[in-house]
Amino acid sequence: MLDDKRVAVVVPAHDEEKLIAETLRSIPYFVDRIFVVDDASSDGTVAAVRALDDERIEVLEHERNQGVGAAIVTGYKQALEERIDVTAVMAADAQMDPADLETIERVCEDTVEILGAARAHAH
Repeated sequence: MLDDKRVAVVVPAHDEEKLIAETLRSIPYFVDRIFVVDDASSDGTVAAVRALDDERIEVLEHERNQGVGAAIVTGYKQALEERIDVTAVMAADAQMDPADLETIERVCEDTVEILGAARAHAH
């Protein structure tokens, strides 16, 4: 929770078994919910997520691959259903700097409605 607002992160994932745990462990403490949307991965992505001990995480699974856009929509719909106040998207491949999520504070304090970030570093 941040400034009395519930915060969620949507993590669309497809075949990210090797990097998904690192990504999820990097999500800051103020994020209340993490919606990992598995887009019909053929590797161990879902198992890697479920192996983590983080009650904030919920796995949503697509039965067939629908693409990253559909995975993001699935996550946003879940956030709306849970009445989340602020929702961000973070790639599952550990290429986005989790510190960028700190800018969510601006959304909570001001009237910013859409905030974007780009991939900042590579592995």
